[in-house]
Amino acid sequence: MKKRTKITLRTKIYLAIAGLLAVTGALYATGHPQFLTNVSFATGVTATPDLLLVTPYCSDEIDKVNCDGTVSMFASIPGFGTCREKYMAAAPSTSGPPNNTFTPRDVFVTVGGFVYRVDINTHNATPFAFMEGCVASDHNGITFDHVGTFGYDMLVTCREGNVFRINSTGGAFMPIATVNAGEIEGPAVVPQSFGPLGGQLLVADEGFSALHAIRNNNPPGPGPYSVTLNVFTHPTAEGVFVVPQTPCTFCTGPNAGAFFQAIQDGQQIWKTPLADFAGLGGDVLVTSETTGNTVSIHWNGTQYVESLFQNIQGANEGSSFVDCAVPTATPTSTPTPTVTPTTCGTGFVIGDLDAVVGHKVTFWGAQWWKKNHLSGGTAPASFKGFVNCTTPNPPACGGTWISDPGNSSHPPDTVPADMTVIVSSLITKNGPIESGDIPKMVTIHTDPGYGPAPGHEGTGTVTAVICP
Repeated sequence: MKKRTKITLRTKIYLAIAGLLAVTGALYATGHPQFLTNVSFATGVTATPDLLLVTPYCSDEIDKVNCDGTVSMFASIPGFGTCREKYMAAAPSTSGPPNNTFTPRDVFVTVGGFVYRVDINTHNATPFAFMEGCVASDHNGITFDHVGTFGYDMLVTCREGNVFRINSTGGAFMPIATVNAGEIEGPAVVPQSFGPLGGQLLVADEGFSALHAIRNNNPPGPGPYSVTLNVFTHPTAEGVFVVPQTPCTFCTGPNAGAFFQAIQDGQQIWKTPLADFAGLGGDVLVTSETTGNTVSIHWNGTQYVESLFQNIQGANEGSSFVDCAVPTATPTSTPTPTVTPTTCGTGFVIGDLDAVVGHKVTFWGAQWWKKNHLSGGTAPASFKGFVNCTTPNPPACGGTWISDPGNSSHPPDTVPADMTVIVSSLITKNGPIESGDIPKMVTIHTDPGYGPAPGHEGTGTVTAVICP
């Protein structure tokens, strides 16, 4: 479970739009949430008409929830089993051609400063984008622009306040705003019909119990963007969600649901039926992590009107409407029933200045950063020599890698007498993530004494330089 900042909670939920209009409120709930199933410390949720996915907090799995509530593994992001809040969004058809070039139905997951793409057909997870300056290890939110004011791009929020716009190439991420506030989480672009805030990106701020707005002042161009703080207040605001104009459901019959919520400390998934959203299309829901309350906000043409929508006791984390704009599977695009677990390669590393035949090297150990020499400068002291995600897989010259620090990268229990290792010329650290290049590969003959704990040093002698 994550650490939470202690704040004094209001006993009455209220909302206010700063400097604009008065807000009226209702104190009765209209939603009727129903328990669906248990998922271990459920965190992120994304729902489409034929798919409901959940990310557990302390696992590198993405779980699939079936209509009857049974849970199975859908995909894996190897090497990221560290306890983190991982949030997801499925690419809608509006973000495919001609508006954009994302592949509809692909699923995207935030893992620290990284976004991973899960191919909807193979279920393979691969690195999609890394946002420089996104230093938070978790809490990072994700959504797709369904309105068009942000070019139907992916939008990612980082806990410390940085906001990024990412197009379908992944590498072309663009910082668009910095929200100097508390703890930024779940974002959503609200429809143009949503009063003065129409077309803007609203982001929840759990730390300051508020919502902030980001406007693209020159849609659909790249900016400039302006930030308006505290457009609404809401205790420990966790996420912003737009009610579809015509809501749809995941599954049919008595097991159908139109809105799904993860209750982390209760390890539960709850669903809200379609009938509860009659007449609410275009309204906005705001969830609260600690109060359990979800409120709706409606623009009536004159002012924003608040209603207490529903209450589920517990730590409310990720939530998701069923995204009706995500197409269902076709006979040529049917999800496979099994997962390919080896989406990332692994390997030990030595410095490029040590990659000389006959040279004695240290490929693993507490003092790796002192005993290896890199042309790009000294490696971070937290790097111990093993990486848990290489691109490509298996690692090859010209590739790259990322890894968790120390033995949280999960090195193997034993090593062979002869093995191929990665050579890196530059290793950097951004938050908890370490990364490096692969200009060469070498083979080494290993010495006895290696162990997976950093105190059991792994050494050997370079026997060949494989490339270039």
